[in-house]
Amino acid sequence: MRVAGAAKLVVAVAVFLLTFYVISQVFEIKMDASLGNLFARSALDTAARSTKPPRYKCGISKACPEKHFAFKMASGAANVVGPKICLEDNVLMSGVKNNVGRGINVALANGKTGEVLDTKYFDMWGGDVAPFIEFLKAIQDGTIVLMGTYD
Repeated sequence: MRVAGAAKLVVAVAVFLLTFYVISQVFEIKMDASLGNLFARSALDTAARSTKPPRYKCGISKACPEKHFAFKMASGAANVVGPKICLEDNVLMSGVKNNVGRGINVALANGKTGEVLDTKYFDMWGGDVAPFIEFLKAIQDGTIVLMGTYD
């Protein structure tokens, strides 16, 4: 009788596992569990083994010191890709935002708060340079000036 009871238990467990497997395949359920995760010592061990690199503001490679602004600038590639200017994880100018144009693209930010003051672009090839010079002369002290080109 004991053998029959053990056999029934094994069959019941096998049917349960097979049912679970079929349901997970039909409904495409993704399980993040593995034997290593099930038998891990603690949640800290699994977090420490994570291979995902940390993400810093604007996608830069390391964190900025305290009281410094994180920024990343990429000038355009010929007349195909426009420049991208990011300050404190806020994209100021890019082709996606549709606020870049041919020539010099300029973004102004407050030097103390990092707040965006203005974004403009100036066509240096076919246009007049006087508006660009006036714009530069009007910039106040303590303003962060970020420039990228797009030709």
